[in-house]
Amino acid sequence: MTWKFVDFNKAFDRSKFDCGEAVLNTYLKTMISRDVERKANVPLYAINANDEVVGFYTLSTSSIEFNNFPPNLKNKIAPYPVSVALIGRLAVDNSMKGKGLGKELLFHAVDRAIRISKEIGMRAIVVDAKNPSAEDFYKKYGFELLITVTVTYPRKMFLIV
Repeated sequence: MTWKFVDFNKAFDRSKFDCGEAVLNTYLKTMISRDVERKANVPLYAINANDEVVGFYTLSTSSIEFNNFPPNLKNKIAPYPVSVALIGRLAVDNSMKGKGLGKELLFHAVDRAIRISKEIGMRAIVVDAKNPSAEDFYKKYGFELLITVTVTYPRKMFLIV
């Protein structure tokens, strides 16, 4: 393994990070610290041996309207806004693509959300697929589209916990 997972810390080098998505690069380099200060989310980094960020995700709480879930799940979900964990951003540096880091970051976030769901009411994990390739990635691990999703991106997807 050429990375390790660490909690957010301003000391880790984010300057070289490039995942190919400008909005995610900008978020990591200029906005993540402020969101942490505001308690908007909790990020986790994957860093390399040089303490450079090579991947990250953010986790927070949210809710989704009951009617946005498919009919086959309606009897498994309370009929009011559904508490969810939101993986707001998940990105891997281009230098690490194809090495399994994205999958490990996703599984780490899902495991963390499942642990939290045992302590508080939470029924699903939601992600915003930023493009068709992100949508395919999440589908591979069991995420499904919410009903209100349009053909444009980002597209909200969920995984029941």
